[in-house]
Amino acid sequence: MKNLVALILLLAALLAGVALYQRRTSVPMRANGSAPPAAPLTVFCAASLKKSLETIAEQYRQDTGVEVRLQFGGSGTLLSSLRVAKQGDLYLPVDEGSEADARKAEVVREVFPIAVQRPVLAVRKGNPKNIHALDDLLRDDVKVVLANPEAASISRVSRKALGEKWDKLAAHATVMKPTVTEVAADVNLGTVDAGIIWDTVTAQFKETEAVKVPELSDIKENASACVLSFSTQPEAALRFAHYLTAPDKGGTVFQANGFTPAGGEKWTGK
Repeated sequence: MKNLVALILLLAALLAGVALYQRRTSVPMRANGSAPPAAPLTVFCAASLKKSLETIAEQYRQDTGVEVRLQFGGSGTLLSSLRVAKQGDLYLPVDEGSEADARKAEVVREVFPIAVQRPVLAVRKGNPKNIHALDDLLRDDVKVVLANPEAASISRVSRKALGEKWDKLAAHATVMKPTVTEVAADVNLGTVDAGIIWDTVTAQFKETEAVKVPELSDIKENASACVLSFSTQPEAALRFAHYLTAPDKGGTVFQANGFTPAGGEKWTGK
């Protein structure tokens, strides 16, 4: 009889332990019976992608229920922060140099090309200063704004392409800004006459237009979605990267905003 009681007590303890484990490991349900929303994704994104990413992030939330938290800045500035903080899920630079630096620093695990951008001169709508060549930016009557090449991809790429001419432009510049969108905003407001920006940024500012010049015409850079090596939810980050590159999802938004999509597979929800 004692052995039977002991066996019953042992079985009861085992069942209680199993129930406790199931409570701890199972996904908690909401009051209405549905599962709670997935954890938000944190995306560090180059400033020139702002308009597109805000639209795509909202569409992704509607399609999947997953919130995407966007933090914008220059590609170089963002990478410097990621190296120190080691937090976040994706990094979206807009030049291949920043992507290469991220690989070298071992902060990314997978990279997916998103879209292509090209550098152009930004001038006020109607081009009142008749700026048609790079040398026009060196005129005494032209105020120039440039992005800091240590912070923003547009100037990192331009400096590499222009060499000594970049040094002259930098010396002549009225002001340096941390992001390409701030360069375009200054031109748009008329506080300066011209700057160097990505062609895709021009459409975001109504009082700004682009001037193509030979020294920059052959340059094109890929914006990329990089899944961060320290992401705590790499599968969810990878899923959003696929959404960004899908021609029927992110690709449609990028194309509508003047980008040339880099190509990707149709969205399957995975």
